[in-house]
Amino acid sequence: MLPSNLLMVYKRKGEIQPRYAKLSSENLGLADSLVEIYKSHVGEKKKVIAAYVAEIENQGYEYRFVRALSLLLDRKSRFICNSKISPSDIRKKIFQATETHGVPTTLEKRQQIIKTVASDMALSDETVEEQLYADLESELILENFEAPTSLELLQQYNLSLTQTLLFECSELSFKASGNWQRLFYSVKKLGLIYEVFQGVNDFYVKIDGPSSLFKLTKRYGINIAKLLPVIIANQEWSINAKIFWKYTNEMCDFKIDNAKHSTLMRIPNVQQITYDSTVEASFASQFRAVNSGWQLRREPEPVMAGHQVIVPDFSLEKAGLKVYLEIMGFWTEEYLRRKAEKLRQVNVKMIIIVHEALACEKLATLEKRPQLYFIYYKDKIPLVPLLQYLQKEFEEVKIKEIKLLQEMQITFTEPLLVYAEFANRIGVSIESAQTVLTANPPTDYIPISNGLISKEKLQQISNALNNALKQSEKLTLTQATTIIEAEGTSDITNILQHLHYKIKWHGINSEQAEIIPTPTTHQQQ
Repeated sequence: MLPSNLLMVYKRKGEIQPRYAKLSSENLGLADSLVEIYKSHVGEKKKVIAAYVAEIENQGYEYRFVRALSLLLDRKSRFICNSKISPSDIRKKIFQATETHGVPTTLEKRQQIIKTVASDMALSDETVEEQLYADLESELILENFEAPTSLELLQQYNLSLTQTLLFECSELSFKASGNWQRLFYSVKKLGLIYEVFQGVNDFYVKIDGPSSLFKLTKRYGINIAKLLPVIIANQEWSINAKIFWKYTNEMCDFKIDNAKHSTLMRIPNVQQITYDSTVEASFASQFRAVNSGWQLRREPEPVMAGHQVIVPDFSLEKAGLKVYLEIMGFWTEEYLRRKAEKLRQVNVKMIIIVHEALACEKLATLEKRPQLYFIYYKDKIPLVPLLQYLQKEFEEVKIKEIKLLQEMQITFTEPLLVYAEFANRIGVSIESAQTVLTANPPTDYIPISNGLISKEKLQQISNALNNALKQSEKLTLTQATTIIEAEGTSDITNILQHLHYKIKWHGINSEQAEIIPTPTTHQQQ
């Protein structure tokens, strides 16, 4: 955040916006000049740096902008008092000396007091003069400076402007594309008062602002400002707030989103997704290894549970079907009570994976709910019952997809059709596409392992293999593979089988294997 006297805004027709610093060459140049001042004055007093900053202000720049950038650079600096003698001890001696010599109303009396203190502390007069106020802010020495780039400095400035403006909000609402566990963890840790509202295709979180409270407004406002970096760390986000502008005593609307503002503000470094336990990490690794066709996503969007929310550990998605997954791997009585109460109000399909130690009456009553499916584990999460449940849930979707495909009038023109590409194009699962196209392939097409191939393309491959055989009278499997892959398919075994070739092995080395045409092949040729 920045001091309120450095906040610059635009206000028009009930809307308010910070005067964000554009990432222009002029502003980048200014930021670079300020960074260079700090870098080149390590080891010098803060007042020296301030004098150079003041010179830049006098060059026609907006003084609040320059001072705000300088303040942000101060926060990346370490200023120290390098006096070996405590300035406060010197000042204490000065005050004691005035009791004997009186208040120094003249220059001579002042000098006399300095000499007395210097003699008493075994110091020179000059040392006493220099160290008397060495601990004042302007006298501190720049010991270390972590220089940001000019772009980082401008983005940090824009972020700080936004935080400063939000300090005056009466309410704030936000949407985000993910990172929900960290978001709600931050909201609760910061002590913010919030509500969650369900929209048509999404939901948003509303937070009461500091100006809506009767006490602790300063601390509460700072905590709202701390939440901002967590929100904008998402790929997609939007924020709406009501700002009480005390200078005109009016309420203004404030809106920002990732599309317009993400490049202006410095996005905090987002840590890679970590798991809450080794159980979660092991489960994710095992599930992805089986290649079930279900997409496993960590920390999906929250699920409404009455007036509260649950942020599931995972979601499993396939062909538009989404199932949430929650792992309950530890136990306290209060945790179990709150979790059971929330699960009782969930209206989406959710798999609850529970450690055997948690098996109790509270959860047993929930097992009757059709939306919830319970799996118990001891050491590691069993995948078989999970995959069986997912397959059962998917069967209904698959039946509908197959019926849809059977009713569609589709004409194919491409020589090679991959099931996955076709399914993605139509918006169905690969299994449904393969089931329909394999059972009833289009005219002039033949099913292979991963799709369909036209008979014309198959004949082209046959001609290419035949010509190669005529030239060398022997065709290795490696050579045949090269020819087939050049035609756009890698399903070597199925292609050779359809063309009535067999593979003759000479040991286990595939480079020594050769393909042999069967009598049927000769008859076709």
